[in-house]
Formats: sequence, structure tokens, C-alpha cells
Amino acid sequence: MKDEKLKIKIVATWFVICHLSFVISAANAAESPLAVISRIEGKVLILRQANLKDKKWINGKIGMFLYEGDRIKTDKNSKAVINFVSGIELSVNAKTEFTIKTEESKGRKKEELDLIMGELLSKVPKGKDYRVKTPQAVTAVRGTRFGVLTAGGFTTVYVLEGTVDVFNDYGKVQCSEGEKTSVGSGSAPQEPEKLDDDEIEEKTGWQEDLAKEIEIKVDLKSEKGFIARIPVEVDISAPKDYTGKVNVKTSPDDFLVSPDANSWKKDLKVAIKNGAGKFYCRKEKDGPAVLTIAGSDVKTVVVALNFAAPNEKRLLIELDNGKKLELKFKK
Repeated sequence: MKDEKLKIKIVATWFVICHLSFVISAANAAESPLAVISRIEGKVLILRQANLKDKKWINGKIGMFLYEGDRIKTDKNSKAVINFVSGIELSVNAKTEFTIKTEESKGRKKEELDLIMGELLSKVPKGKDYRVKTPQAVTAVRGTRFGVLTAGGFTTVYVLEGTVDVFNDYGKVQCSEGEKTSVGSGSAPQEPEKLDDDEIEEKTGWQEDLAKEIEIKVDLKSEKGFIARIPVEVDISAPKDYTGKVNVKTSPDDFLVSPDANSWKKDLKVAIKNGAGKFYCRKEKDGPAVLTIAGSDVKTVVVALNFAAPNEKRLLIELDNGKKLELKFKK
């Protein structure tokens, strides 16, 4: 009897070089996102930089990456929250339009927004350089919470925490906590004035319904770091008396979640019991990824990650009996 020979078909090969960069930042500035949409109420539209000429707007979605040059627009009766990878949190009011940019200074990149119309409320961690430009002025900050409203040829800046600089070609003022200033076209910023309680409530009330009551924390655990194709354990902690469920969504498409590190999917409901919950995430390819964790009674949390490529060569082969075999070769 003639011996049967097993036929082997090579399906795919991968060869990658390891670069263990576990930081929550851009791996490649030209391709990595600057921010992610973490909350939407109503309708939000995005105009990618590549579509500027065609003016092809697309619907924004929770978990969507935002890149340098992207333009964001909220519809009437619509709001959004955007979280930058750097830690800046941005609340966007209705009928607002702006563009995300970066500026490099002394070897450091800082986020910069061109506010065309509408209102933004920014919360900036200490030590982070950040600017909001309008047709009338520039507001520069480093660690503060402030709002910028531009409409009818005027820009109003109000400060809730910290201090900001407001300037243009005609002058500069420093606006401190509990103060506001206004700037008209072709004129210097006005001297700051005190905000009364009614003004503070008016200027911040629109974004209060974007905040959630219960704050949760997320801890990612992996012995080998954030490496493509290797599962990462994600622990959720909340107040000990909290029991409920949260929705977990992922971006991009090759970033998946699982309750047990066996069955993988794009979206997942995770139970939190007595203040604790757990699930797993895994990305098939190296590159940036985002987890969005939200619920009806918890504050939305967005975690931006960068997965490195594994330090190995992989060979996927398919046998004539239909089975597949993956071989790994370490460098």
C-alpha cells in the first residue's frame, strides 16, 4: 500500500520586530489618534482631514478615533465628550464646530483646537500644554478647567479652575479662577471680570448632564505588557456598595473583549458586584486601541492603549484534513 503524504498549505506568515512601548500615547504620530469620542447625546459629525475637499461628513460614534486635522461638529440639541490620549477631557456644547491640531514647541507636541463656532469646556491636567484658538483670540493654559464660547464676532473665556492667558495681536490678559474676559474682532481682550453664581451656573449647566454619578477605575494587568495577540486582564473597581452592569466597547475592529479570555467579541456587558468586575481584552495587530466603559449610572471611562508587535515569527499552515496549525519562531 502506498503511504499517504500529508499536504501542507501555507496560509500566511508574519515577521515583526518587538518594540516594547507600553505607553498610552502615539506609536506613530502620523497614524495614531489624538483623541476618542467617549460620549454622545444627539448627533455628532466628523470631517476627516482626507475628506476636506469633498466635504464628506460622517456620523460620529462612541469609541471613534480622532486624528490631527479632523473637524468635529455637533448638531442642535446635541453634546459630546471627547477624551484626549494625553488626559485632556473636552465637553462640547450644541451647535459647535472645531478642528483638532497639534503644535510642536521645544521638542514637545501640544494639543490645539481651532474653535470655529460654539462652546467648549476643557479640563486640562497639570503640566499639559493646550490651546484653544478662535477668530478673535488664543487661550493658552497649563493645567486648568475653563470654557471658551465664540459667537457673533466675540469670544468669551471663563475660568473655573486655575489660570489662563488670553491674547491676540492687540494685547494680553491673564484670567484667573472665577473670572471671565471677552474679545471682539480687531480689539484687545477686556480686563477680566468676576463671575457671579448665576453666570457660573449658566455657563456650566449645559454639561452637567454629561457627567455620571458613580466613578469607576480601570486596572490593566499583563505580565508581558501590551503585546498584540496576548490577552490583557482588565479589573474594574467601584465603590464597595455598588452592584450593576457596564457596557464595554472597543475600537478598532481587531480589538476584542471577552469575559473569560476564550470567546471574543466587539461589545461586552460586564457585571460589577460589590464594587468589582473583570474582563479581558486582546488586539490582533499591533497599534493603538481604545476601550470605552459606560453605564446608565456610572461615569464613562475611556482607556487608550498602544499594543506592540510580538518578537516572533509566526507561520500559519493548513493541513489537507482541514485543520490549521500555527508555528511560532522566536528571534
